[in-house]
Amino acid sequence: MSGRRKHRIRSLQLLLSVLFICLLIGGAVFFAKTYKPPTPEQYLERSSRYLEGLQAELGVTGTFQETIYWDWIDDNGTLLPLTGKQFLLGTVDTNGIGKYGNVSSDNLTKINKKFFRPIITTTDMYFTDSKFIVSEINKRKTMKDELNEEFGGYERNSIKCLFRLTPQSDPYGYFFCGIVDEGQIKLQQQLSPLFSTHYNPKKYYSFRVDMIDLPYARGNYSEIIEGYVFIAKKTEEKWQLIWKGNEAPLCTTMQELAIPKKIYLSCYNIVTR
Repeated sequence: MSGRRKHRIRSLQLLLSVLFICLLIGGAVFFAKTYKPPTPEQYLERSSRYLEGLQAELGVTGTFQETIYWDWIDDNGTLLPLTGKQFLLGTVDTNGIGKYGNVSSDNLTKINKKFFRPIITTTDMYFTDSKFIVSEINKRKTMKDELNEEFGGYERNSIKCLFRLTPQSDPYGYFFCGIVDEGQIKLQQQLSPLFSTHYNPKKYYSFRVDMIDLPYARGNYSEIIEGYVFIAKKTEEKWQLIWKGNEAPLCTTMQELAIPKKIYLSCYNIVTR
């Protein structure tokens, strides 16, 4: 092969390489300019489809419930509030609960960790096959749990899915998929002096802020088997709990504390005879 021919081949190869690189760069620029990431609403829609797929794998049906009472533990140990949908498993197909297995509500002792194994295995396989990543920290194995519950967590992009299984209970299974609630995070940040958002396996708790109307705030707090509604007030740039309880407050108490009605919503009077 002559030197002139070799030179032409090399020039052609160089030209093709340059053209290929230009096409790659042009394609990347075009993709960057035209790509629009999914909206939160689209992620919520996708999360519902994953829940539907899980129901099909478990062979159950159940009504999806809107819920905001799930938290995701991130790699930094921060509790991130979630919003999305859940379905429940139980021993009877009623009130929107999906019936699973042959166990009846007359023998709750059979609802134990052995009974949960097929549920957990099916759930694990479903989410891993759906390209979710298993979250070890959201299994919460080190948590001191009086109810001896089982937990699991999976994530894919912005979608977070969790489950909780409670032995000797009916309903016993709760399955959730959703996304991080950015609005709730902003509300929680304002009340951070009152409630920590850091995961503590020895005392796991969750809280939500319903509303802030300065100088007042209302929300709810829950631990494993107990919780309460709270009202806080900001005085001299410091938040303080001024009322908490499991039921509607006394009207006289709200009047004494001068709390606006839009904060406590409803109250009750003690009827005397």
